[in-house]
Amino acid sequence: MITNFFVLSPRGDTVIAKSYRSKSGVGAHERSHTEAFFRKVKFWDGVAPGTPGMDTTLGLGSGGNKLSADSLSGGSGEGSEAKDSKKFGDAPPVFVMPDGYSYMHVKRNGLIFGCATEKNISPVVVIELLSKIAKVFKDYCGTLSEESIRKNFILLYELLDELLDYGYPQVTQTENLKAFVYNEPIVVSAVADTGKMINPKTASASAVHKPVISSVNADGKKTSLAANQKNEIFVDILERLSVLFSSNGYVLNSTIDGCIQMKSYLAGNPQ
Repeated sequence: MITNFFVLSPRGDTVIAKSYRSKSGVGAHERSHTEAFFRKVKFWDGVAPGTPGMDTTLGLGSGGNKLSADSLSGGSGEGSEAKDSKKFGDAPPVFVMPDGYSYMHVKRNGLIFGCATEKNISPVVVIELLSKIAKVFKDYCGTLSEESIRKNFILLYELLDELLDYGYPQVTQTENLKAFVYNEPIVVSAVADTGKMINPKTASASAVHKPVISSVNADGKKTSLAANQKNEIFVDILERLSVLFSSNGYVLNSTIDGCIQMKSYLAGNPQ
């Protein structure tokens, strides 16, 4: 399915990289390929280098080497100014690079979770897989940041071994992974106190930053969170109301969309 997986920092540094197969001994996870990928995402010009009919080196079409009369004479016409000032926005989640790989990525908390593949696979499946991996990383690290990933890279590589088997999804549920993971996460920072709560039965929003398994600090000692681990379960109810009004103020259409998100800190695997 996927050839390799990598996580890039906001600066373009490779935080985690894992290769599942390579072509001709050269994998797209290598530094040169991830740097080219990051430059393309950071400075997206609206042209995918791997597009048929495009120059894979410069990203220009067949007529890209032709200069206009204004450029030859040193002038700058209104058309060229409009072309230069055109903004292409952010890079799409899927595009092709000159190395022949299709790159797919999602952004979470400033980090880029990406992968490359040389097969013709469904981009939606891969995007969903990357989102699942980011969610699992957050569940086990507590917080999703470059620092937490660097300090828990042993745990995250263990998770990747269970999440993906030769590039194919295997186990992607947080609860199911607990039986296969033996490393403990290192908590980056203590959970901040948000003050007194109005409803004593409602936990603060910072409670979701706890890892789902017992944790240790940077010295390898059990944290206070792990020592006082409780059997808890958190439920978030998210609702979104969309209403369309006419110019007279009448409601033309209204819909309610929502979901229930749960995060379990229960010991074992309860039914």
